[in-house]
Amino acid sequence: MSYKANHSQQLSLFDRIFRLTERERKCLEESWAKVFSDEIFPATSGERFRILYSDHASRPNIPVNIIVGALIIKELFDLPDDEVVGNLMFDIHYQYAPRTISFEEQPLSDKTLSQFRRCYEYE
Repeated sequence: MSYKANHSQQLSLFDRIFRLTERERKCLEESWAKVFSDEIFPATSGERFRILYSDHASRPNIPVNIIVGALIIKELFDLPDDEVVGNLMFDIHYQYAPRTISFEEQPLSDKTLSQFRRCYEYE
């Protein structure tokens, strides 16, 4: 897999967040997910993991900052991999925190998390 930097994820005009009621939006803005999205997620740069990826043109990686963000959330809530992945698919908090709310399909699987941990241990 070749390394592709992911500097930011931008919201789309058709994002689910824009269909929330005012009450739902306020609840989301006052949740842990807002703090994570604003404070922690921007600090999860994938640049230090570039060495683990191929220099040759190939399929691009899943954004490393999303993987690292999911692993941080996993540890914060003491969750198993499959529960983090399930929450990322169905819970707007888990999508808002690592800024994947715009994704048509969430990019992670429990296999992705375990493979990434193996690569990280290699370093």
